[in-house]
Amino acid sequence: MVINKQAMRKSNEISVIKHVINYGPISRSQISKDLSINKVTISSILDDLLAKKYVKEIGEGESTIAGGRRPLLVSFNSEYGYFINLEMGSKTLKIMATLANGYINRFEEIALSAKSSNIKSLLQKKITDFSVPNTQKGLLGISLTVHKKEQLLSDSLVSWLKENYSIPVIVANNADAAAIFQRDFSSNNEIKDLITIVIDETINAGIIINENLYTGFGNNAGDLSEMQFLFSSNETMASFNPDTYCSQEAVLKNISKNEGLNNISIQEIAKLYFKGNKQVNKSISQFVKGLALVLNNLIAIFSPQMIILDSTLLENIPNLLIQVKNNLPILRKHHTQLQIARKSRFAPLLGGYSLLLREVFDLGNKRLRLIP
Repeated sequence: MVINKQAMRKSNEISVIKHVINYGPISRSQISKDLSINKVTISSILDDLLAKKYVKEIGEGESTIAGGRRPLLVSFNSEYGYFINLEMGSKTLKIMATLANGYINRFEEIALSAKSSNIKSLLQKKITDFSVPNTQKGLLGISLTVHKKEQLLSDSLVSWLKENYSIPVIVANNADAAAIFQRDFSSNNEIKDLITIVIDETINAGIIINENLYTGFGNNAGDLSEMQFLFSSNETMASFNPDTYCSQEAVLKNISKNEGLNNISIQEIAKLYFKGNKQVNKSISQFVKGLALVLNNLIAIFSPQMIILDSTLLENIPNLLIQVKNNLPILRKHHTQLQIARKSRFAPLLGGYSLLLREVFDLGNKRLRLIP
């Protein structure tokens, strides 16, 4: 068997970078032990990575029980460069600058209106405003996460971004990016199969199977608006899709229409709910029952260890989770955990960062440990 030394060296280098990202600060000897690569090779690789500024030495670690010199520790270099992470919806644009190691440097959420029709000019200004000074390589890449309805717009934006900035640009739907966030920014290494449900203007799912993102044929897996449910009314059968009752947009529109409240917010809906407003409670009851139907089907098909619900409505009315569980007798058999997402505001953006990190440093698709 012929071993290509150059390919082996590259493979070992990627393993070392990933290990430093996952477990740094860490000593050379510990990397050698963990990866079963001899110390001479590890030192040679780290010398190259130090020269490239990918990693940096940050001081001394603890000496061993036997004593001796304290080992020098290396960590991923946060000052190597920075990323711009974008999330595009029909009503809002979120923008975040992250350092190379994922630490958030700056964040802003911008309401979009007819006046913001020239999205490219807006992006150009914001990308300039969000630049991070005093990094070695400057802007390393841009991630764009989009809601399903904005997929066509994203194609033209990606081409424009690549042409204007000449750096790696990646695009993903927001549910897939949120699932990547939950996988890579979690300290629970036992969870290998999970689904993240993003509930906002629409309702979509990001699916992780055996720690890998599952996107299906044509990257169409997880588009829950394609689901159809039947119900009977006046001896006739009708169908509806989850967007009708399970999206936050549907709840907002239903309450606005019946209560005569224009531009009502999720926070205001939560206040009316706790005050016992009948129309609000009715709309939310429909939301809970519709969401339970969606979850029942996903649990029956995938039987994930965990489903994470990324929803501002659930964050503001957390006791709705109990109501959802009470409508899911299937949980008695499958024992799937249901949780409301943490840091849901940032999840797609940081998931986009994680995907972009892999692209820029050629890290492959395996899980990372990007615990903030």
